[in-house]
Amino acid sequence: MTALRLIGWTATAVVVVAVAPPVAPLLSQPVPAVPAGIASGALLFAVLARRPISLSTLATVPRARLAARAIVLTVKSFQEEAIWRALVLGGLIGTLGRVGALVTSTALFAAAHVRGQGRHAVVHLATGTAFGIAYLATGRLETAIATHTAYNVLVGAGLLTTTTMSLSASSGSVVRVVRSTVPSFHDIPEAQTLSSMPAPYARLEAATKSFGETRALEAVDLDLRPGEILGLLGPNGAGKSTAIGLLLGLRRPDTGLALLFDQDPRNVDARRRIGVVLQEAHFPQVLRVREVVDLVRAHFRDAAPRDDLLERLDLTDLRDRQVGGLSGGQKRRLAVALALAGRPSVLFLDEPTAGLDANGKRALWRELSAFAAAGGAVLLTTQQLEEAERYATRLVVLARGRVLVEGTVGEIRARAGKARVSLCADRLPMRPEADSAESIRGRHVVYVDDPEAFISELVRAGISFNELEVTRVRLEDAFVALTEEDR
Repeated sequence: MTALRLIGWTATAVVVVAVAPPVAPLLSQPVPAVPAGIASGALLFAVLARRPISLSTLATVPRARLAARAIVLTVKSFQEEAIWRALVLGGLIGTLGRVGALVTSTALFAAAHVRGQGRHAVVHLATGTAFGIAYLATGRLETAIATHTAYNVLVGAGLLTTTTMSLSASSGSVVRVVRSTVPSFHDIPEAQTLSSMPAPYARLEAATKSFGETRALEAVDLDLRPGEILGLLGPNGAGKSTAIGLLLGLRRPDTGLALLFDQDPRNVDARRRIGVVLQEAHFPQVLRVREVVDLVRAHFRDAAPRDDLLERLDLTDLRDRQVGGLSGGQKRRLAVALALAGRPSVLFLDEPTAGLDANGKRALWRELSAFAAAGGAVLLTTQQLEEAERYATRLVVLARGRVLVEGTVGEIRARAGKARVSLCADRLPMRPEADSAESIRGRHVVYVDDPEAFISELVRAGISFNELEVTRVRLEDAFVALTEEDR
């Protein structure tokens, strides 16, 4: 929202409040409007989030950024309350009564957010009801605004921290976020978070795409959300490239929507806000590294400084080398530097660590960590499942053009429903067909639903074993199990 639009909507809200009909309070005794609203908003947040924001992590959020977000959310809350409570709810009371007006205005409030949030807009039935009750109870719009603002500010704070929650802000859409303030991915917990706030940077809504008689995608829903690294996984031919092609505007869906910053992905303004690294990047071979960086920077009005890009991707010592003389890993780092040249909000990466050595991979993931921590979003496709398991904050698994499963690494492991049992033994007991085993020279790896029952069966069968290990399945194991089930 531009400053001009923000001012315009705020002025409109002021006029609406001035002409809106007054509402008689339900409470016989007056209460402080703003404190009561703040307490109500905090309670609503606590109920929907089901877990408080950690003060220690909140303290790591830059205060200026938190204050700026709080100001914007306060203004937006005022705008929405002026329309939905002062005008709609207050205007319907004379015709429908308090209960009827509350139900109707809340339903309309939720319906108005369906376009931007899809099925997640149902959460607005709860928040809209709470805001409406606050207004009816005190008869003062300030209470509803304070409730709305407190709720949204707490949600906004949650987006900037590691807080685990499950809710949707009334001024934004449901998103999954994780530690956006941590210095390294190594400490990211597997229990990721649901939060709310701005609309997804990019999304597919019931997107279907066919090539002749081949259905590449079928009714796929996919969101790319601020502050996350989304791993898009799937076997060859699953539809990953087609999905990215739709989000980049390289192809158009046959049915459904593909949106980039709520715009057509072919829109130039939307495209200026993204960076893309394809699996095969081609450069002018005779240009020097610094010249290639300057060439790409020239396309952006507010490009990142060249020296900063070179330093971030460990290319400073290579600045005067011709691109044709770079190794595969060095070209990969250059491609990422070029993707960051325009200060993008979103990065689309296809096999980002291909050709990189261990140090190069670590440096790249450190850079992506910082990018996500600053509020950016990363969508990556990779066959390196160990990397996806270690670094992705959320995963979407495609199979045969459909979303097979999405969630955190832990959720996808749980979906596979298996435990990994490793042991040395001369033989194994009879097992259900659903269990699988890999055996090499007396070392067995068995995937079972109930490891305790399996071990008990070993004992009952009189089988001697040693070097027993029971672990949760790796992402690779879960991925194989889930995709095999879908065949």
